[in-house]
Amino acid sequence: MFTIPFFVLLTFVILFVLMFGGRIHSGYLKKKGMVNTYAIQNIKTGKDIRVHNAGIEDERRITLYTHHNWECITWQFIEVEDNTFLLKNLYSQKSFQPSKAPQEGVTLWQQPLGGSLQFWEFIKQSDEAYLIRLKGTELYVTISAEENHSDIILMPLKNLTDQQWKLIPQQPIA
Repeated sequence: MFTIPFFVLLTFVILFVLMFGGRIHSGYLKKKGMVNTYAIQNIKTGKDIRVHNAGIEDERRITLYTHHNWECITWQFIEVEDNTFLLKNLYSQKSFQPSKAPQEGVTLWQQPLGGSLQFWEFIKQSDEAYLIRLKGTELYVTISAEENHSDIILMPLKNLTDQQWKLIPQQPIA
């Protein structure tokens, strides 16, 4: 069995810390200081809005996933006007919008920040629940099914828990 001498291992650790320690510490402080970061959790399922498989590519589906304190499930809320937000995913640094012209049943997908269809109105309901409406439309963020990886879609208002969301404060560090 091969063993690494202690001084070689120690040298490797010291070099790693010297090379990457500042960057890791800086990233940690940046994430720890972020404000207005939340998981967006469906009332019916207790599952969150997430970029499918935590992908960073454009046009990646937006889906439902089990709650975790992960960057890929955490959205920074950037207020553009009263109760209207641009949502930036902490992991991919992108937002989401309809995959085609907004209409009933259209799926959502990930896109770089700045699209005209990325503004979401949060309409307060009772018990800390919100409806999330695409600005300028009568279409609401809705689950398509209750399973992980189910698409998030846009639908007219149906007054169901499929369309009700709560905000879970999050500050994922890793």
